[in-house]
Amino acid sequence: MEYKRAMRGTDMVGLALFAVAAVLTAGPALPQMQPMGNTVTHALHQPYSVETFGAFRNMMIGDFSAKVALADVMARHPTVGVGALSGALGEITIFDGKLIVSYGYAPPADTSSAAALLATASVDGWRSVPVASDVVPEDIESFISVAAKTHGIDPTVSFPFKVRGNIGPYVMHVNAAPTKGDHGMGLPMAITVQDKGDRLDGLIAGLYASLDLMGIATHGGERTHAHWVSLDMAKTAHLDRWGLKAGAFLLLPKPP
Repeated sequence: MEYKRAMRGTDMVGLALFAVAAVLTAGPALPQMQPMGNTVTHALHQPYSVETFGAFRNMMIGDFSAKVALADVMARHPTVGVGALSGALGEITIFDGKLIVSYGYAPPADTSSAAALLATASVDGWRSVPVASDVVPEDIESFISVAAKTHGIDPTVSFPFKVRGNIGPYVMHVNAAPTKGDHGMGLPMAITVQDKGDRLDGLIAGLYASLDLMGIATHGGERTHAHWVSLDMAKTAHLDRWGLKAGAFLLLPKPP
């Protein structure tokens, strides 16, 4: 995401000043980014005011350091959010503006939470799309993409989505603690508490990511990052694999 010798020097200075002035003039229309080392820790994307803090690929190598305080994020009043707590202690979901945090183990004494990763979005309204037949996990991303395009959303951009109804089959987890060991392909990035089954009722908050946010807001090679939320909105978990059951509803943002 992320412009004879004396005369040449003068021209280069002038061009540099012009580029700086152009960036300053553009203001908030450009993505807002704060680099930490070689990684982008905060970026703003339009439409739907999609904000990302941290990067999934950094967690894959064991970076669960705090990127943003949850209190600061909630002060922006996002509609939807999915992420992980710093220290690999649990999962974060925002559903209809409500913050839900689940810990893998008992909550720590200090529950003033921060996120190692968080992607949020804000929308003004939703369009409900009925799920006419079961959707297997392998087809979830294409189903969401086609539904979005059918209802006036450009599937090349990032957008939030929600689900109400039964999902399955599913595999989900809650981070519990850092591994304090090796990380990488085929190795766990955190100690987790896992659950799986063929059918589960509840809610889903998710983000469908543009190509440039793959590996940042989502796992590398995946377009979606989705969290299950209990019907009482008291518990949440990261969905590693999930399908949809007929009769559920996919909720898409109304086109901007």
